[in-house]
Amino acid sequence: MKKVIGITGGIASGKSNVCKVISSYGYHIIDCDKINSELSVIDGPIYKAILNEFGSDYLLDNYELNKKKLGKLIFNNKEAKKRLNEITHPIIVDEIKRQIDNDNSEIIFVEIPLLYEAKLEYLCDKIICVFLNKKEQVIRLMQRENIDEDYALAKIHSQMDLYMKKELADYVINSQGSFEETALQVKNILDEIKGE
Repeated sequence: MKKVIGITGGIASGKSNVCKVISSYGYHIIDCDKINSELSVIDGPIYKAILNEFGSDYLLDNYELNKKKLGKLIFNNKEAKKRLNEITHPIIVDEIKRQIDNDNSEIIFVEIPLLYEAKLEYLCDKIICVFLNKKEQVIRLMQRENIDEDYALAKIHSQMDLYMKKELADYVINSQGSFEETALQVKNILDEIKGE
């Protein structure tokens, strides 16, 4: 029986490190952001949907999507964000389902940053939340994206509260410590999942 484990968290909460550790044990991870990128190339299904909905104003000179401009629009415009999600989420979800169906592994991991926001819990048997307190999250995001505190907070607040995600998840990994401490928590959870 195939088990699907969702991995979620907040922006800059440490999901990449957790996925790195899981991959090191030989598990396959379906990456939602990677799917989005692959389907957003010129003439890809997401590219066509965005072009159809928002027009050629959101293309670069080389005809690729202007993700920066699109990001600014949806960050400042709730209606535009809703429209973008409505046209892209079904395409991404179909591809996640296709990859799950075609994967013969006993345990499959799916990294979905907006798992709860997009109401995709139904895809998963269990969910891991990668947690970080807000203060540390802000610091990491500011450093990673070279942005000020106000912008970092605005980005964090545009997602579901991480404390809420933590309460909803089956497993929680606190990524506040060192990489080794995070890796140990991952190993313990993997042992538990395998033993179920």
